[in-house]
Amino acid sequence: MKITRISVFQIVTPFPHGYSLSRGRTWTSFESTIVAIETDAAIVGWGEVETMGGNYLPAFAKGAIAAIAELAPHLIGENPLQTDRINYLMDHFLYGHPYGKSPIDMACWDILGKATGMPLCDLLGGRFEGGLDLMCDPQGSVEELLAETAAFREKGYRRMSLKLGGDVAHDVSKMRAIFEQAQPGEEYYADCNRGWTRDQALRVMRQIRDLDVYIEQPCYSYEDCLAVRCRTDHPMILDEIVDSPEMVMRIIADSAADLINIKISRVGGLTKARRARDMCVTAGIPMTIQDVGGTGIVQGAIFGLAQSVPKELRHSVYNPLARSLNDAFTDAPILIQGGVGVVEASDRPGLGQQPLPGSLGDPIAVYGGRG
Repeated sequence: MKITRISVFQIVTPFPHGYSLSRGRTWTSFESTIVAIETDAAIVGWGEVETMGGNYLPAFAKGAIAAIAELAPHLIGENPLQTDRINYLMDHFLYGHPYGKSPIDMACWDILGKATGMPLCDLLGGRFEGGLDLMCDPQGSVEELLAETAAFREKGYRRMSLKLGGDVAHDVSKMRAIFEQAQPGEEYYADCNRGWTRDQALRVMRQIRDLDVYIEQPCYSYEDCLAVRCRTDHPMILDEIVDSPEMVMRIIADSAADLINIKISRVGGLTKARRARDMCVTAGIPMTIQDVGGTGIVQGAIFGLAQSVPKELRHSVYNPLARSLNDAFTDAPILIQGGVGVVEASDRPGLGQQPLPGSLGDPIAVYGGRG
């Protein structure tokens, strides 16, 4: 089988009320770059990366499009079933830019699934029992945070990633207000998305010693997060700095985290996310499986990878459709019913998702000939 054509599409998802993180970062829309890889076997694979402006991660939509333009000509004629070779070639021809490589890699796994008739979780090693515990991300003022948490609770969510702002007193008051309403069986992440300085993080944790909460990516740098971890008994989650399998190796060697967030596009796609997963499984470190966001294409990738993680190491899973309207672009998104909060990965071949005809519009770029 050979790759004959690579087409690139782009869609914009509006967030009318905005999506905010620490340090004043707010976005009113997310951009998705979607890749279709055609083959001489008449199989088409789909992949996607969604970005949040340019100041969340070192990733932005125009960069993804430029990276794909650099890579695509080198992949025409290659066998998409050879996912490790495809990744080797992408790393050889373009240094860095893992987010630009992720949709290409994802599309190759989709082709592999369709060619073999196997769902993604089976391709990645097998389907482990148990549903996927979904996590949500309440944000806003204290009142908004309480309202959003209650709304997610009604839908069955039990893993709550509280978006905090970087102001010590305000963040402490938010957490105390939330814990006054917390229900049995719920687990909370105090997630400042790198918004605290080292001293701020230590001040917050000193004031919430009595709260059973994970501290997620408190500081910008790895060194500061490690220093904070050495001075608290709260369990530590690392997220934004987990940008490669090599970083996962470093975290394990330094005992720098109790739980690791693996975002598929941030590490470069499913192939490298699988490598990161295997390291965590070997070390016995629980994971949350995520990506920045996207349509049902990304949802299929997240859920498929998560279902391949042993249940005891699968702490939570992000549903990219929890806040967006992107389920309108694909034919079989897994929609979360009220009062559930737990799902299972699709058993359809590959990612289990197909864009609805005409939903993506015309491609913005095409490489190679027709399949």
